[in-house]
Amino acid sequence: MKVNNIQNYYINNTSQAKSAKQNIQKNGSAPSFGGALAINFWDAVARGGFAASFTLQDMTGTNFPRTWQALQRNKEITGENNYKAAAEVAIREFVTGPSMTLIPMAVLAIAKKAGGSANEVPMENIAPFADQMKSILEKTEFHRTDLDFVKNFPQEYSQRIKGNFYQRMFALALGEDIGENGKNISDHAKELAKMLEQYDDAPKRGFMKQLLNQDLREKVDKTGTEAKGAVIEAKDQIFGKIITKFTDVRKQSATDYSDLLKTNMNGLLDKENSITTLVKDFSNFGCDVQNVMKKQTAKNGAITDVSVRKGSFMDHFKAQRTGSKFITNILMVVATGLFMMNIPKLYTLYKTNPETDAFRNKEGEVIRANK
Repeated sequence: MKVNNIQNYYINNTSQAKSAKQNIQKNGSAPSFGGALAINFWDAVARGGFAASFTLQDMTGTNFPRTWQALQRNKEITGENNYKAAAEVAIREFVTGPSMTLIPMAVLAIAKKAGGSANEVPMENIAPFADQMKSILEKTEFHRTDLDFVKNFPQEYSQRIKGNFYQRMFALALGEDIGENGKNISDHAKELAKMLEQYDDAPKRGFMKQLLNQDLREKVDKTGTEAKGAVIEAKDQIFGKIITKFTDVRKQSATDYSDLLKTNMNGLLDKENSITTLVKDFSNFGCDVQNVMKKQTAKNGAITDVSVRKGSFMDHFKAQRTGSKFITNILMVVATGLFMMNIPKLYTLYKTNPETDAFRNKEGEVIRANK
């Protein structure tokens, strides 16, 4: 029996998947067992971020083994499975682990919804991001510079601001010298910025669609000739293309491939950050500023603070988001702590500890073995 080697492929979209499949069939090197589902599963978990990864590792590394051990507790004495102990351990483990990630995520989601998406950006990155946005506002040139342009075309104005911000941030992430005026930006940075704008507007794929690598499609076919509409690129698919493009550009000048995903953005950040988190930070910050601009236009009839007092607008934005992020961090810790304090009430199902019941007499006292 011949067992061929397993080959790993990073597949960003359906066309690449088909191409990879054709290459495998052509070369006769198809794996002897199906691993596509497993690869897609771990890829989906990776896109889920720290929360998904931590929860899965916690379950497979501790929750299931500890529950199994509790089920076998004192079986050599009683001859039966200890279902009571297993039930308490399962409740404790399967509530504690996920809640350590889900509760902070819930608090963050509320803060993001109520206070703006920049609340998801790490606190240490808010100030440098705001300073770069401030430079964009001061140096961006339009074909229309009067207040009527801002008033009548808020979407175009704010979209241009966000796009220029993305270009600047990707240029810094790639280690480019953008110059004092910030205009020395490569085509690579501009292409990445355009892809991130597409990411902002793209819909999400559910976990199962990611797991099965199924494309999103338009609900209605515009031509009326097909049962389903055209394929729509999802956020995770575009995100994968951005990361792939970024690493390809870095490879052109890198001598060591071990840190291709790490960057301190030409010293803008205090420490090295992963581009996989920075891309989402760029998006959250840029979209938040854009939304504030559009809200001010709707409220005041013109973005006066943005178009006239650019510095004070971003200083105010930076102060607001830094403050709300600080409060959000505290609330995440407090909410998680309060929930943890009440977990024992959930898993304490019996008056005695089921793991020591085998050693108790009729009066409920623990019988200790003679030493």
